[in-house]
Amino acid sequence: MKKHLLCALAYYGASACVSTSSADTSAQEASSWREALGADISDEWSAPIHRQFDFWIGEGEANWRAKPQGEFYHQKEGSWTRGRVFPILGGKALIELAWARDNPEEASQRGFSIRYFDPARERWVMAQNWPGPGGNGSGFMDQLIGKEYHGRLSMYSIVRRPDGEGEFNIQHRRYNFTDIRPGVGFRWDGSNTADEGATWSTWYVVDFHALRALDPYGPAGTPFPGVHGQNLCTEEPHGAFNNLQGVWQGETADASGAVSPATFSAGLALDGCGVMGVMDANDIKTFVAVGYNATGGKWMFYTLDDQPGTTHEYYVSDEAGEGAVFRHAPDLAIKDEFTAYNLQAYFEAEGALRRIVWEKFTETEIRLKVETRSAPDTAWRLEKTYRLIKQ
Repeated sequence: MKKHLLCALAYYGASACVSTSSADTSAQEASSWREALGADISDEWSAPIHRQFDFWIGEGEANWRAKPQGEFYHQKEGSWTRGRVFPILGGKALIELAWARDNPEEASQRGFSIRYFDPARERWVMAQNWPGPGGNGSGFMDQLIGKEYHGRLSMYSIVRRPDGEGEFNIQHRRYNFTDIRPGVGFRWDGSNTADEGATWSTWYVVDFHALRALDPYGPAGTPFPGVHGQNLCTEEPHGAFNNLQGVWQGETADASGAVSPATFSAGLALDGCGVMGVMDANDIKTFVAVGYNATGGKWMFYTLDDQPGTTHEYYVSDEAGEGAVFRHAPDLAIKDEFTAYNLQAYFEAEGALRRIVWEKFTETEIRLKVETRSAPDTAWRLEKTYRLIKQ
């Protein structure tokens, strides 16, 4: 059991917390997203290996160039997005947010990614969510993993692609980041192979152009860049967690009754297809993203904290809001370049050894309890409880 992860996750609320007046929460307050997210790079994450994607930080534009059928070259002028990239968790991770440049309220080209370097695997690990106009996003669990070779950052994962006859083929996907010129731009291309890398089919070439080193942070608890009218994911079950937006303060208590302050700052993301935020409790920051995965028919929590040696995790639930139970689903987190992490069976998580129970979720108060067990057939034990009040 990772105590720091439980503390951060449970940070949303709880059923057995003591009164919020008994703990000093002022030290946990964050006036801006910069402070709440932990955007300033700390010594812990300053080594060059953790800064390999820093060329992307700032605001820029991207020209997405498809290859017309029957043509040799990709088109010169494609569709354009604008985006912002910034560090979080003291520099452990980077977040990308993108939207349509010329028509920001258009229900397309909305995107999110988060990446961090895992020293144990010597790999960069990435998760993303690019919901289409119908809101059929991945719920933050589409993932790739890879590393740098001779100035080229390459990331891979296994994907299942339809063959036109109702069957699915297993292919590898590759993202390449090349032609890197800090402060100027870089190139990204996406490719697939069905023969273990003997041949690759490149479906997009994207030229990124740096614009400015912009501070993208507004007040904590406000929407993230890329929210323009909430035109995506407008129908149920989406939107069930939108009430999380804002700044919440309260406290957490462990099983022994020891109490400490906790703060959660959350904002809307992806124009209605998700909520993201950072939980701050017991001197640990944890980034959280929640959204609905239509393929798995599940609500997804992505979590990553600022502690050395920890990696991202997923929690899944059939329901959202008050009464929902989110179970830890370790098989949904990508392990290596050959892991089929998104199999349907991995979404079930009935044998989970950790869960988060939303005991209360109103416009002004949220309460959680975090429970663990030693084996699937044993009783649940209380680990943490949380209560938070919206400010």
